[in-house]
Amino acid sequence: MSSRSVSSSPRLLLVLSLAGVLLGCPAKSTGTTLRIQVPEADRDADLYVDGHYVGQVSALGEEPVGPVLLAPGVHRVEVRKAGRFPVQRTLRVDAKSPAETVIDAELLEDPP
Repeated sequence: MSSRSVSSSPRLLLVLSLAGVLLGCPAKSTGTTLRIQVPEADRDADLYVDGHYVGQVSALGEEPVGPVLLAPGVHRVEVRKAGRFPVQRTLRVDAKSPAETVIDAELLEDPP
């Protein structure tokens, strides 16, 4: 076995450096689960994420809609119901985001 020093082997130095960097990096964010809180009378409101219809708020977490998982990035969340003003939020999901993000959506009545 040779008695080389780490500094005399560029390849070994590179491998050890990469290992140190990888061990020191936090895990990448896997996203966040979205939960919408609305008054009982508005549980039939529709949820849209990034312009795409997801389902009724009452169906979140249940079949066939299931939980809504937001990947890392910026997302536009909108809760709509006929006769009510929509609630719109922009969410930034990253490594610092909580496992669950809750939006309180008070859908105010749209006067006739």
